[in-house]
Amino acid sequence: MTIIANPIYDSVFKFLMEDERAAKVLLSALLQQEVHDLKMRRNEYTNLNQTRISLFRIDFSARIKDAAGREQLVLIELQKTWLMTETLRFRQYLGTQYLDMENISSSGSGA
Repeated sequence: MTIIANPIYDSVFKFLMEDERAAKVLLSALLQQEVHDLKMRRNEYTNLNQTRISLFRIDFSARIKDAAGREQLVLIELQKTWLMTETLRFRQYLGTQYLDMENISSSGSGA
């Protein structure tokens, strides 16, 4: 009997996305652009008072190439939750990431 792990479950999905090659393939397919450099980023759970985590997320920074061969640095956040209100925190997350100097390319090309 063959057992196939279902990526809908947090632990399987996390295991899959921690494998750089598998994550590159999946994210390239989702973005429809070549991901050639990928780094898993640290992430924090801001609400530590809850006894159970209602939001699972993984953050990446990736260098992608578009069809014209231009390279861009992009931030990717994958979220999984069963509460609709949890995804509203995305705007706050996005603003924080835009202010973080670690997310700014130093190549001077604007990418």
